[in-house]
Amino acid sequence: MLALPLLTGCTRKTSDRDLMFVSSFQAVEKINEKPGILDRKLRTAWVDPRTTELYAKEHIPGAICLPFPRMQAEAETTLKGYDQFIVYDTDWEDTIGKAASKRLMELGFDNVYTLEGGLKAWKRDGNSVETGVPAPQPGN
Repeated sequence: MLALPLLTGCTRKTSDRDLMFVSSFQAVEKINEKPGILDRKLRTAWVDPRTTELYAKEHIPGAICLPFPRMQAEAETTLKGYDQFIVYDTDWEDTIGKAASKRLMELGFDNVYTLEGGLKAWKRDGNSVETGVPAPQPGN
């Protein structure tokens, strides 16, 4: 019986209850949090799980383009070196951000947050966006 967990892998199961939502203001606060005396500053990655085309149209400055269909295969290498993750989608009706946040947690990532309202809320709150092709990824 002890071998069963080894055979099933280390994928975590998640539900919507596991999601941690942040507003754009809270997301910026998380990024700018000062570490404790003995802690180092957390490296934060904005994760855009939308298509490359939607990313090119507009995205949060510095966001990593990691389309949802490629997430399982590429997340480990693409997000290596980051300590916390803020995932976003297009707006309140879009579900890809929630699905991507859950996928990252299932893959073993911690400190995963979902931007409530996505890019629409980000822009509504006065934040800027960028356009263009995905930024170079660490290690590429």
